[in-house]
Amino acid sequence: MFYPIMLDIEDKKIVVIGGGNVGYRKAKNFLEFEGKVMVVSTDFSAKFYELKDKYGQNIILIEDNYKKEYISNGFLVVAATSSEHINRQIAIDCNDEGILCNIVDSLESSKFICPSFINKGDLVLSISTMGKCPFLSKRIRLDLEKKYSNINSEYINLLGEIRNIIISDYSYKKEELLDRCLKLSNEELEDFYKQLKGE
Repeated sequence: MFYPIMLDIEDKKIVVIGGGNVGYRKAKNFLEFEGKVMVVSTDFSAKFYELKDKYGQNIILIEDNYKKEYISNGFLVVAATSSEHINRQIAIDCNDEGILCNIVDSLESSKFICPSFINKGDLVLSISTMGKCPFLSKRIRLDLEKKYSNINSEYINLLGEIRNIIISDYSYKKEELLDRCLKLSNEELEDFYKQLKGE
């Protein structure tokens, strides 16, 4: 059973084996969270070169067959090749090295899975069906994106500032005040923040 967890992958070596569409999506998501991504493949889809243009030194493209040396010192590894045999070998190598791996065509061989997610800065919502129904995860993600489309980093930061003041100065009615915050418009929230600060 997989446990939901948030991992700090900033500047960590993430290895993706496979240069197709699945490998591209995985690499793109890791780059969005500031991982250092190495992609190994004998052939890359054109979209990988767009990632290279956007993320520069944070992504390395190695045109080669898979070799165990490529996963050395890896933090996470994704096996996304079209070969079940190669993916299975990657799983064995990762297990030998104690590296967490995601084998895209084998839930049983995977030590982690990548949920569908919404990234709004400090608000990250992830949805998983434990690999059983990715299309359902996608549907729920799209519904949540619509529902919370007005939330952005500024809103989250402001709520964080207000929370700190409430915990520090108004702990005796913390729940009441925090609940009130979530019912306010952005403009009302700004006014409430100023009021709490005594402005």
